[in-house]
Amino acid sequence: MANFKMKGSDLYDKNSHKLGTIKGNDIYDSNSHKVAVIKSNDIYDSNSKKIASVRGEDVYDASSHKIGTLSDIRKQIDDSMSGVSLAAFWLCFVR
Repeated sequence: MANFKMKGSDLYDKNSHKLGTIKGNDIYDSNSHKVAVIKSNDIYDSNSKKIASVRGEDVYDASSHKIGTLSDIRKQIDDSMSGVSLAAFWLCFVR
């Protein structure tokens, strides 16, 4: 069983505490602070520094080292969205 769950555009832990939300291309924490921005297949932190990218099913860090796959991430987050948004939530709140 996954320790995280999506409800709409919000990510919750197993105790139903809200961890973050996605609004458009921006990812916010539970205190409404912007933590990441999604641009195409890339994920940037709040300071516009590239932190990851998604290529196919694989997720790579800024140094192009493979750090995970979308299928592995889906095992950790129930009812999850797909693609770059899923990878951004995983990077910011799960990993």
